Amino acid sequence: MKNKNFLQSVKCAIRGLEIGFRTERNFKIYCGIALLFLILNILTGSGLYDYLFFLLLVCIVFSVEYINTSLERLCDSFSMEENTNMKFVKDVAAGSVLCMGIAFFGGEGAILVSNIINKFL
Repeated sequence: MKNKNFLQSVKCAIRGLEIGFRTERNFKIYCGIALLFLILNILTGSGLYDYLFFLLLVCIVFSVEYINTSLERLCDSFSMEENTNMKFVKDVAAGSVLCMGIAFFGGEGAILVSNIINKFL
C-alpha cells in the first residue's frame, strides 16, 4: 500500500522506528552505547564537528541495524527452516552491522582519545 502524502510516510517511518526499538534488544543496547558515548563526549569537551560525526555514526549504525532487522524478518517470513540462501542473507546483513559497529567504536574512540589528550595532557 502506497502512502498518499508525505505526512503519512513520516508517520509510517516513525512507527517503524518505534517497532524496532520495542521489539529488538539490539536497539536498546545501541541506545545505551550511544548515550554513554554522548556523555563521554560532553565530559571530554567535544566540539561541533565531533558531535556531527557522532550523530552521523549513530544514524548509520541504527540505519544498518534497521535494515538487518528487516531482512531477518523478511527471511523468517518465507521459512523458519534451515535454508542456505536465507542464512547467507542474514549473515551478510549481520556482517554489515558489525562493520559499522567497528567504525562507530573506532571513530568515537579516536575522538575521545584525542579529547582526553588535549584536555588532560
